[in-house]
Amino acid sequence: MRRRLAPLLVAAALLLSGCAAGVTAPTGTTSPSAGPAVEPGATPTPSAPSTLVLTADGIELTDASESTSLPFGEPEPLIAAVERLVGTPAVVEDLPDPWGNGEVVGTTYTWDDITVMALIGGPSTVTIRTTTVGGIPARTASGIAVGTPREDVVAAGVWDAWGGEGDPTGDYLGIDGHDVPGTQALARPEQVGKQYVVVSLDSGGVVTELQSPVNNFSDL
Repeated sequence: MRRRLAPLLVAAALLLSGCAAGVTAPTGTTSPSAGPAVEPGATPTPSAPSTLVLTADGIELTDASESTSLPFGEPEPLIAAVERLVGTPAVVEDLPDPWGNGEVVGTTYTWDDITVMALIGGPSTVTIRTTTVGGIPARTASGIAVGTPREDVVAAGVWDAWGGEGDPTGDYLGIDGHDVPGTQALARPEQVGKQYVVVSLDSGGVVTELQSPVNNFSDL
């Protein structure tokens, strides 16, 4: 049975995926949606986010009037947003070189049930181990959250996180993925590589962790 992705292995994957040709991070955007009208002269009161969605490209925070995207490629605003949600400072630690060369390659920001790892000059990765972050629900775009049973995960459409095919009996399942042009899947070089969210399940078949981004084109 595979264990939870260790921080050093995730760092290695990030370092390697950052070198993949054609991989670019989206720019943070805020998309307006329908909401209550504000009368002329009135000062709108900022709304607290109502949902945190972990996608293959970043975090999306939604409220009654808008959706804000925080891409993995821009760690600083993402980390600041998580800290505002949680309401307490993170435990900050150096992220060592995963190959044992003694170099610091990034920084790890850890709260009780959420961790952000940010590489120096590179992308970040987010791991969520709770149903809520700062009191708001945390889930994937497909609605999977910590505590979701396996049957609901399988029904959402998943695949083996390492092989890229079906196998919904595994403990690490991929979901909400998309192709990354310019890459090749390691197990199937004829296929374009994918980036996705990984859902980790315990021996009882219950989701214990959400992690993103993960891909099938970077060799650890």
